[in-house]
Amino acid sequence: MTNSVHVLRPALWLAGRAGWLVLAVLVTGATVARAALPEPIAQALREAGVPPSAASLYVREVGREQPLLAHRATTPMNPASTMKIVTTLVGLDVLGPAYSWQTTFASNGRLQGGVLSGALYVKGSGDPKLTSESLQAIVTALRARGIREINGDLVIDRSRFAKAVHDPAAFDGLPLRPYNVGPDALLFNFKSVGFRFAPLPDGTVRVITDGASPDGLSIVNTLRTTSGTCPQDWRSRMAPNFDDRGNAVTATFAGIYATDCGERDWYISLYDHTGLFAAMFARLWRDAGGTWTGVAREGALPRNARVLHTHISPPLATMVTDINKFSNNVMARQLLLTIDAELSKRPAQAKRAGRSIRDWAKARGFDLPDLVIENGSGLSRIERISAQSLAGMLEYGLTSPFASDFLSSLPLAATDGTLAKRFVNQLAEGNAYLKTGTLTGVKALAGYLLLPDGRRMLFVGIVNHGNAEAAQKALDSAVDWVYLTEAAKLKALTR
Repeated sequence: MTNSVHVLRPALWLAGRAGWLVLAVLVTGATVARAALPEPIAQALREAGVPPSAASLYVREVGREQPLLAHRATTPMNPASTMKIVTTLVGLDVLGPAYSWQTTFASNGRLQGGVLSGALYVKGSGDPKLTSESLQAIVTALRARGIREINGDLVIDRSRFAKAVHDPAAFDGLPLRPYNVGPDALLFNFKSVGFRFAPLPDGTVRVITDGASPDGLSIVNTLRTTSGTCPQDWRSRMAPNFDDRGNAVTATFAGIYATDCGERDWYISLYDHTGLFAAMFARLWRDAGGTWTGVAREGALPRNARVLHTHISPPLATMVTDINKFSNNVMARQLLLTIDAELSKRPAQAKRAGRSIRDWAKARGFDLPDLVIENGSGLSRIERISAQSLAGMLEYGLTSPFASDFLSSLPLAATDGTLAKRFVNQLAEGNAYLKTGTLTGVKALAGYLLLPDGRRMLFVGIVNHGNAEAAQKALDSAVDWVYLTEAAKLKALTR
């Protein structure tokens, strides 16, 4: 891997902001770990109302033992979405970048004259991105096998993931939010239905689904438009109500919608996992001209069933990019359970995954004694890891055979993902690959800072405090401080 495309503008690198550079020279001597926070970082924390005791920072050059900065670096912290670094790195190592999930369609019934007499079995393996587009391709493939009528049940096998109680309201009391969806061996469309709203000239509002509407979904729409700017709570202004009975859902919108909102989408977690898949299969199968006379139910794929079609997901390297660049919580949950299924050779359990990952780390020569994993996504109040441990994971990732896949999966400063508008016109722009993390009371940033002389710095910053949201500037200041400190060293060496 080379850094030819990651070269800072020399003048900016060496000169920087004049005041900062002078400060960097003053605080930089030999490469000695600092327990005290550099003043620019400390000042940003003060401005945010966050005490130094609520922050953890660790910065070290790859391949060196002595850190440049270590502040409360061994203290276990809630990492928010930077926990996805652990999940995706272990996933790439255990499964490999080319790993793919298979969704199997099979039957032990007889196919004659276009009629499948017997059940159609569907076995999921935990595909994080099985979508309506995927299912449309599956329906087309089954039709190409000559099937036009299914005279039997749709039997869904979800056994690769152990059954577990999941309360979607437990995290923040918002059970309809797609990010609160629990993992499932046959996750479909992130267990969500998209609604599209658009104001019309006659004062009414058009409400349609984003894509094909699942069977059993009814929309009751008495929305009226109103003038004024689009409010932040535009969703609640529509007085939404969802009567979800598993196989039949009625979505009611009876309030107002500001014309200034324009066209907007709202994705809502509806149906149960089996119900949503079955409802969309029924709709797409019927739209393709097929008939189905059975019902949907859960069951096990018989050993003697013959495979009719196997849907193969995109490779893990692609999934990891979606997880890290866009911080997809549901996909991270799916990956964690897939890791456990592969390591344990048993139906996956999230509770077992943390122990499995600690064992994995020991086998590769480093410990994660402070690791606490609940779901692997960071959408948790109990997940913990220290900045130093997270940096160790990052170093392993950069020296692994899948380094390029992992590096490119992280948001690039001022370029894409969750960093698309962050670090613009700063030294990190286009040169820092960093995973973000945000929860109420948590702000985190972790990844790699690429220096123009080819060196790479491991960077981890975590804040756990009620004012954490205001501490983003402090984390950004820490990134800036690293670049300016190294610039000062380089300038001193070239005199």
